[in-house]
Amino acid sequence: MMKSKVSIVFSTYNNAACIQECLKSCLKQTYSNVNIIIADDGSTDETTLLIHKLALQGERQVRVLHLPHGERGVARVTALNEAQRERADYILIIDSDMILEEGMIDKLMTVVQDNDEVGAFVVPEEAFTTHRNFFSKVKVFERNIINNAGEEVGKRSIEAARFWKMSDYLSTGGFNAEQISFEEIQPTLRYIEQGGKVKRAVCTRLFHDEKKVLLRELLAKKAYYFTAMDRTLTSENGGFRKALERWYFFRPVLYRKDNIKRYVSHPLLTIGMLFMYGCLSLIGVYALIKGRITRPTRLVQAEKIK
Repeated sequence: MMKSKVSIVFSTYNNAACIQECLKSCLKQTYSNVNIIIADDGSTDETTLLIHKLALQGERQVRVLHLPHGERGVARVTALNEAQRERADYILIIDSDMILEEGMIDKLMTVVQDNDEVGAFVVPEEAFTTHRNFFSKVKVFERNIINNAGEEVGKRSIEAARFWKMSDYLSTGGFNAEQISFEEIQPTLRYIEQGGKVKRAVCTRLFHDEKKVLLRELLAKKAYYFTAMDRTLTSENGGFRKALERWYFFRPVLYRKDNIKRYVSHPLLTIGMLFMYGCLSLIGVYALIKGRITRPTRLVQAEKIK
């Protein structure tokens, strides 16, 4: 009997520095019926060259979709649509700076068989970096705090499900390519709201390369996402409430007993994380206030154009 088909799906953009480790980990998966779908978002470096070179060395089917550069959501949705056309039964949605644990797909399929009522799984992530500057360490510390959330996934979780039964993913409406910020978790939230069950697959893990993190670059990146956040807030049912419930200091996972012990053990990293959250909160509040002030002006201008 043919095993269920699993598609590993991700997008790339100028990821030559990390794409090889990511793709190698996908190609090494021992589950037999796996294919890999990569949507390249118009890379100008050696990313696609490295992908094709590795694909020729492996035995897995690797499909590369070459797209013009745009927003990352468009590339992700394009890759997922391709997985649907190829009749994947399950999808694993990753980022190009992630490395799959050996045997991950086998472990996930075993979990699926033991939890037939679960339609989506959060895959625990272990953040790492090879850089030694302070905020690279802070970012890794913060991500591992967030990822230390136990097995159950609740309505206030901030982690997005990455392993889905295709039919359950489609039932949520999937990713909205027009949403630029906080879009990854929206299908998960919709699925939970409609009564779907999500669990954390604690049997395996993804390794997430946070690379080099500089505070000014992180703040600039998040500032851009915050300026586009109204697309998510207005297009999701209860979008503002959902965002507020998951705002930095309101995340329940931060106050787990295990994480409080980590704060005590790493006071400098904890101070750095709190400072980072404070800066991001100020930027976010400013963007929201500015957006609410300028949105009526944009609507008036749109009406004039009509």
